Amino acid sequence: MTARILVVDGQATNRITLKVRLTAACYQVTTAASAQQLMDELARIRPNLILLGGDLHDAGLVELCQTLGEGRDCAGIPIVMIADDDQRLAGLRAGAAAVLAPGIDEQMLLARIRGLLRDCDQTAGVGLAESASAFDHRGDDAAYGGQVTLVADSIGRALCWKHLLGQRLPYSFVINDPEKALGAASMGQAADLYLIAANIEMQGDGLRLLSELRSRTGSRDAAFVVATDSQAPDISAFALDLGAGDVLPLGLGGTGTEAAALTLQAQMSRKLRGDRQREDAQRRMLWAMTDPLTGLYNRRYAMPRLTELAADSVRHDRRFAVLIMDLDYFKRINDTYGHPAGDAVLSEIARRLSRTVGDRGLVSRHGGEEFLVILPDCDENLACTLAERLRSTVETRPILLSNLSGGGAVGITLSVGVALMISAYMLLEPEAVAQHVLERADRALISAKNRGRNRVMLASTRHAA
Repeated sequence: MTARILVVDGQATNRITLKVRLTAACYQVTTAASAQQLMDELARIRPNLILLGGDLHDAGLVELCQTLGEGRDCAGIPIVMIADDDQRLAGLRAGAAAVLAPGIDEQMLLARIRGLLRDCDQTAGVGLAESASAFDHRGDDAAYGGQVTLVADSIGRALCWKHLLGQRLPYSFVINDPEKALGAASMGQAADLYLIAANIEMQGDGLRLLSELRSRTGSRDAAFVVATDSQAPDISAFALDLGAGDVLPLGLGGTGTEAAALTLQAQMSRKLRGDRQREDAQRRMLWAMTDPLTGLYNRRYAMPRLTELAADSVRHDRRFAVLIMDLDYFKRINDTYGHPAGDAVLSEIARRLSRTVGDRGLVSRHGGEEFLVILPDCDENLACTLAERLRSTVETRPILLSNLSGGGAVGITLSVGVALMISAYMLLEPEAVAQHVLERADRALISAKNRGRNRVMLASTRHAA
């Protein structure tokens, strides 16, 4: 989907020029001539990026940037200011993702926009409501003590960076050459942020290092800032397109030191925010596919895996087995000892099943007191042998109850239905194969219960298709 950019500038010429340049790059562009029009547009649409120009009659540029950054309506929307150098520090302090000079060339402008939109896309969609400023905690950064790796074009430059930035930022600074930086990342010791000179020993080798680090599992989620010669705007644009979050001048002295510190702090905060969002997304994925009581996979996860296994088995002419298991007279435990005791029994049974099956297959809680085991590349003898081991491991050892449930131990048994994929299914769709095998295992389970429980029954192949 095409990104939407909201251009805010008090001068009509500037608005028109920016709109033409951005529209030519295939962005959807909306314009506003004042702070009030900006607020009206935000009530109507949610842009992917806000570009703030000057000459607004009803608001100062820096104050407007800060107001937008603190508002929940703009949470997660990068704000880019177009302002003179004397407003750069104030804009960065106000929360601008970037402050660009009014005369910035089109290549650099578009590279900045692409980079900011790329960063937003990578952390979007996890359902968090906090504003961007809510994540930008300076205290969190200080407590975290992130690591910054410096790769400069000389040891003198690296020591200068470390001295200047170390006075302003609460991070650990490490000086490395390209080989050591790559080696540390490969060993799982990647930095949180890399500050890399565009040219280290030869032209463009810093950009190659950036590309290498971003392609490796251990370092791809780090933040990257590239230091370039101010006379090479094309290199800066290239660095942003390669994945750098920002670019800085090689020399960081004077007012450039504070601007560099603010830039690195913003990149570190963005990196930590991305880490938290990825962790949150992983937790949500885990919750979606596991049973909270037993820790086993749930039915929602297991059924698609069964269909995938069926497709693979049909494709490669392999057999697989399905075991459906049900705890015998489980309701008596709940009625006699209470539901906490029943939960304890289910959890212990889940542990025993998982240990017994191991890496041979997938174990899931199918529902209530029913469990499912999926065994790939499995014949009848192996399936029945494992089913009998599962039945035995449940029967032979009573389950201890807590004092809250009355103490003592309770014995329980397991009925198992076993079904295998057969050659008659080879012409069916994978979903149909999975469903047929599952239904046959369920009928075998019913047969095991009807014959007295605590036994393993293999599904008949008669009329199986």
